[in-house]
Amino acid sequence: MGISKEYDDLNQQEKDFVFWHPIAALNFRSNSKTAIEEAKKRFNYATRHNGSMDAFRHCYWSALNARDQGPELAKQFGDAHESRSDNPENEKKMDLHNNAVGYSIGQFMNGASDRHLAVLCVQAWAAGKLIQIDTSAPGDLTYSNKYEKVYEQ
Repeated sequence: MGISKEYDDLNQQEKDFVFWHPIAALNFRSNSKTAIEEAKKRFNYATRHNGSMDAFRHCYWSALNARDQGPELAKQFGDAHESRSDNPENEKKMDLHNNAVGYSIGQFMNGASDRHLAVLCVQAWAAGKLIQIDTSAPGDLTYSNKYEKVYEQ
């Protein structure tokens, strides 16, 4: 997908952020691709939507963004991203929670490697600090590490 199409798919709050912070937005775009690829390496693809892969991806993307641009800009864009009108409330709550864990991981990690942040987010997942949709009670949220195992790296 080209950058023009990606821009067209943004909501108005995201577009406003891009207008005022274009360099940060490009960095966040790159970090998004990094987070997706790392999540695919570490978690079962079946958990990509509302499961462990999704929880980790949000944590890791937010940690990368906080490391690179500071937690305030990272949160501003993360909140804008979750403000879509079609975003179900439980999914929004899940994503905002996992983003917040990521901001707390990345905010004091200037110079930390991507791999180091990935390990810290996997540790947060393993410790049950991330949340995801409960597969046994759809719609409910549960702490991470209930159903899947992380792939060994």
